[in-house]
Order: sequence, then structure tokens, then C-alpha cells
Amino acid sequence: MIGGQSWENSDHISGESVQPEQKSIDDVTIEWRTRPLLKFLISFITGGFFFLFPVQWEGQTTIPLDILMSFITDASFLAVEVFVLLILFAGGILTTISMLHYQGTISLNDRTQRLLQIGYWKTSKPFWAFRVIAIFLGVPMFFGFGPELILADGIAGIVWDVLMITIVLVIPLGGIFVNLLAELGGLQFIGTLAQPIMKPLFNLPGRAALDSAASWLGSFSVGYYLTRNVFDRGGYDKREVFVICTCFATANLGTVGAVAAVLELLHIFPLLVALYMIATLIVAAILVRVPPLSNVPQEYVAEPNPEPAFTGTVSEYFRFALNQAMQTAEDGDPIHRAAIDGFVDGTKLTAMILGTVLTIATTVLLLEAHTSVFEYLAAPLVPVMSALAIPDPQMAATAIIGGAAEYFIGATLAVGTDIATKVFVVIITSAQAIFFAASAPMMVDMFDDVPMRFRDLTLILVLRTALLIPIAAALTHGVAALGLI
Repeated sequence: MIGGQSWENSDHISGESVQPEQKSIDDVTIEWRTRPLLKFLISFITGGFFFLFPVQWEGQTTIPLDILMSFITDASFLAVEVFVLLILFAGGILTTISMLHYQGTISLNDRTQRLLQIGYWKTSKPFWAFRVIAIFLGVPMFFGFGPELILADGIAGIVWDVLMITIVLVIPLGGIFVNLLAELGGLQFIGTLAQPIMKPLFNLPGRAALDSAASWLGSFSVGYYLTRNVFDRGGYDKREVFVICTCFATANLGTVGAVAAVLELLHIFPLLVALYMIATLIVAAILVRVPPLSNVPQEYVAEPNPEPAFTGTVSEYFRFALNQAMQTAEDGDPIHRAAIDGFVDGTKLTAMILGTVLTIATTVLLLEAHTSVFEYLAAPLVPVMSALAIPDPQMAATAIIGGAAEYFIGATLAVGTDIATKVFVVIITSAQAIFFAASAPMMVDMFDDVPMRFRDLTLILVLRTALLIPIAAALTHGVAALGLI
């Protein structure tokens, strides 16, 4: 597993001798056009405002997205609950249709496949089961009748009234503003500005900043898609693919916002984002230089097409980034169309993950309430939490273990703990990058020619978590000492 030979393939192309072309930004023609510039600025400012701009509301500091969610739930909490139930049914039914089709049990014509986007709902049998089971859990939680075991305040009161309601609002609504950032130039602007630091810090080409930004602004699945696309065209070698997917495709802005809302931390959401990104970058800079990532061969699956190495001053890079953003905005959809597409994509993503989250969350909370399994698993970490002066060390350790199974579950186990514990847990679970409810199986499936294996991902997850614990503790105590939490 540690040796490079486990990833090598004689049919693939070695890239060890490939040298990128050297270019100056002066070689690029930069054109200033008013209409695409305004389109980029409007979408960039709007998306950033709703996610990151702190405002005062009812005596506390929060973000506009939180206020929008409050308006919706105050207007009709029942309507939101109905939406949750419909999303659960949609995820379970569409996954079942997809799985039966790919197993050959039923046959769908091409038009129906395109209409239902059958490929999007294909998953493994365990996750198919999770999505179907969620329907049978969601119905009694919605109507308030059924086994008292799952209707208890400590179970349904958290899973349904808090977790489900938050996810079903934050991700679709967040998708609107994330898409404005991702599709109309924001992603290119941020990614291009980051290019000068990618090679020296992370041994990655500058274009990898775009994949990372796509994961942070959209979702890890979007980041994987971009990475796969560039990989197939010879733009990345195997090592670069492995590093991008396991070090930079962390929790996206929308899901971090959902967890922050559940933990009542939206008033410090910009701070949380900054902390988790700092932790992510520090861990990435370390892991790319040690096994197993450093042992992955620099092989290509297509004719190598390395990125030109651009050089330029800070001001030249800023103009270059604006030019890239303008080009994307000019080629992109109208702002209203991008917003609608973002809502649709966010709703689809919600339908894909909501059932899994409900089933796993209910199971985890039942185990946590009625067994000692998580206490046993977390026991080795409790002394570490205590030594790092983390309040409620048992719950912090349990949440970290839970994060390896499912990001939402790990983070939301910290409900009711001290604010410092919540911040500490959010930093770690947001930056773990690998969880076995979605990202790990998706990587194994999407990059089978790298190849990524569960044993390798498990080792990387352990290394990431071991590094994140002291880093997150230092960051948490630092902001606490500054009076920011």
C-alpha cells in the first residue's frame, strides 16, 4: 500500500521527465469588456454577500442566508417539513429505479433515462438501502406516530427538527449563491489568484486551484468531476489527482453552513470558514510530502499536457484573474439562469444525501443514546482532547470518530456542547475530506484507474485526523484568546 508500485500501470505514460512550458502573463491578451465585468461583479458580490457578509439581525451577528432561512421557516414550518418528506421520497424512489435499471430488472428507454438522469442516482447497494430506509424513518417522524425509540426528543428532535430542516434549506438555497460564484467567474477569479502558491506549497499545477475552489464553492463531487475531466485530457498525473481529491475536496461552503446552522454558529460563519480552510491548507502542505501520497507515481492516462508555468507580478496576476473571470462570465448563462440551475443542482444533491444522512444519523444517535460503542471507539482520543484542553473531551472525540462515517453526523454530535468544542469539531470534520458515506466510495468508483483503494483512503483519513487535531486545537484556542468566540 505504501509503495508506489501499488498504483503503477505499464499501459500508462510516465510523466517524470515532462517539463511545463514557461510563459509570462504578458503573453496573454487581456481585454476589458464592461458587460461581462459587470456580470462577474454582480454574481461575485451577491454570492459572497449571502454566504460571508456579517450582518446584525435580532441582536446577533449572522449572515444573510441565515436570515432568509428564518423567513422561510417562520412563514410555514409545515411546508418545509413537507419538502423534506418529498425529497426523501424522491431520493429513495429515483435511486431504486436507477439501481433496478442497471441490474437489468427493468429497462428504461433513452428518453426516460435522460429525463430522470438515471446515472446520477446510481450508487452502491448499502447506500441504496440507506435511502429507502430513510423513507420509513421519515414518515413516522413527520406524522409523529410510531416507535417511541425513534420519536424521542434526543432522536427525532435532533434528526428531523434540526438536521433535516437545516439541510433541506441550506443546500438548495446555498446552491443558488454558490452557483453564482462557481459558474460566472468567481471560481476562475479565486483559482487564478491562487496559482502562484499551488506549486511551491502543494506540488500541484496552478489549475488545481480551480478544482479546489469548485469543491469548496460547489461540492466534492463537482471537484471530482473537474479533476477527472482534466486527468482524462493529460492535465494531471496520478499523484496530482490523488492529492487534489484527498487533500482539497473537503466540505463545501454550503454544507459547512448547514452544520454551522445546526450548531447555532452562523453568527461566526466567516470565521469558521477561515479556520477550516487554514487547517486544510496546512494539512495538505504536509501530506503531499509524505507517504502514501508522495509514493503515488507521476503517471498519465493520456498524452501529458502539463500547464504552462506563468510568471508575473501581483498586479499582473490580479488583472489576469479578472480577465479569466470575465471570459467565464461572458460565456456563462444569464445570472437568473445560473441561480435557478444552482437551486436545482442543490435540490438534487440534497435528494442524493438526505436519506443517507437520516438513516445514518438516526442509527448513530440510537447507538450513542443506548450503547457505549462510540465511547469505546473514541476512548483513545479522550486523553488527547483533555491534554489539548478541549471542553467536553468525550463528545469531541466521539464527533471526530463519527465524522469518518458521515460529515454531518460527526459535526452535529457536538450539539449542546461548549462553543469552543463546536468550533474545534467543525474545523476537523469539515477538513477530514474522506468519509465513508459518500466521498470515499465515489473516489474509488470514479478514479479506478489511479487506482484509489479503501485501505489507502483509510490510511490518509487517519493521517489527516491526526494532523488536524492539534492544528484545530491551536486555532480554536487562538480565536478564543482573541475573544472571537
